[in-house]
Amino acid sequence: MRSAKATIFIPLFAVGYGTNVATPLFLIYEDRLSLSTWTLTALFAIYPIGLAPALVFSGPTSDVLGRRRVMVPGVVLSGLASLIMMLGPNSVAMLYVGRFLLGVVSGIVFVVASAWMQEVGSDDPLLTSRQLGVVIYAGFGAGPMVSGVIGQWGPSPLILPYLTHLVLIAVGLVAIMRSPETVVRDPSRRIRPNLGIPAESAKDFFSVVVPTAFGVFGMPSLVFGLFPVLLKPAMPGIAVLISGSLGFLAMSSIVGAQALVGKVGPYRSAPIALLLGTCGTTLGVIAFGTGKWGLILPAAVLMGNASGLAMTSGLRFVDIICRPEDRGALNGSFYAVAYAGMMMPLIVSTIKRSVGSFTPVLGAVALLTFVLMLWLLRSTAMLRQRHQSANVAR
Repeated sequence: MRSAKATIFIPLFAVGYGTNVATPLFLIYEDRLSLSTWTLTALFAIYPIGLAPALVFSGPTSDVLGRRRVMVPGVVLSGLASLIMMLGPNSVAMLYVGRFLLGVVSGIVFVVASAWMQEVGSDDPLLTSRQLGVVIYAGFGAGPMVSGVIGQWGPSPLILPYLTHLVLIAVGLVAIMRSPETVVRDPSRRIRPNLGIPAESAKDFFSVVVPTAFGVFGMPSLVFGLFPVLLKPAMPGIAVLISGSLGFLAMSSIVGAQALVGKVGPYRSAPIALLLGTCGTTLGVIAFGTGKWGLILPAAVLMGNASGLAMTSGLRFVDIICRPEDRGALNGSFYAVAYAGMMMPLIVSTIKRSVGSFTPVLGAVALLTFVLMLWLLRSTAMLRQRHQSANVAR
């Protein structure tokens, strides 16, 4: 099964890489096109809008047609999105189209790959969830780091980062054709939008999976989509590099988070994720309120750890409550909630227009995250008890 996993890991990493490769370059687009802070956060936020239709249809479609038939077009579209971004550096409309398409792509690939990996994975489902998280976040972190370095010092900063993504996509397509198909097509099943939430587990989905999914990108999106824009005036000359470094730092922090999930399990990891998210956001509040910019670095680490813990825990909760025939659909529902959190930079920027300062708005985000953490402490304990009772009954 190791080789089967590897053939899925490669395209998954390639798509993850392309997802965030443009984020440090937003600062270059800002100067070139005279973009406002709100427009930049809107460019970031259009990504999850593209996800919505893909998440609704990709999981159920792959449950019926098979994983490969749905994932291959998604990987191809990821390369097309980078091509659009590369050809449209002077057009805000083209940038919006590229980012929107990247959202569609991610919705397809991450959902289908997650279900596929759970089917070809090992006897340890938590290990599979951890591996999924590592590969996705490795791509998330490598993309902005590479584009941040190239954008700061390299040649053709608005072309070369996208070319590296296109090369990865080509390698990923070759790999995915060797992946074993795990779905046997049933002609009697029709493709319908399907959330995949079992009626008997609906309460668990909304009380456990949803708040856990908020922790996946709710706070880390601030590191990618808002913090660099706010830091730019304080760090002239190296802002693009700092932006890429923050993204890499946040996403590479998953390594420590993965070790923690393995030790304490998903039921404890989910509340810890939101606690770390609360602490990271609080450090951001202090940094922007006092001008102590060094606090942004540990804030990025804490938010990255929070995201990794939430991703792995959430995927494991999906595995616990799903019906096998609706695995892809329920993975889609999980990612739908997770990626909704990427609207956070735009929400914060929009509210700031009325409040006048980012500091109180970020403080409210920290408070909301803390309240959700308290909620998860109770709801995960109840799910664990029911799951253990069901295993004993079997």
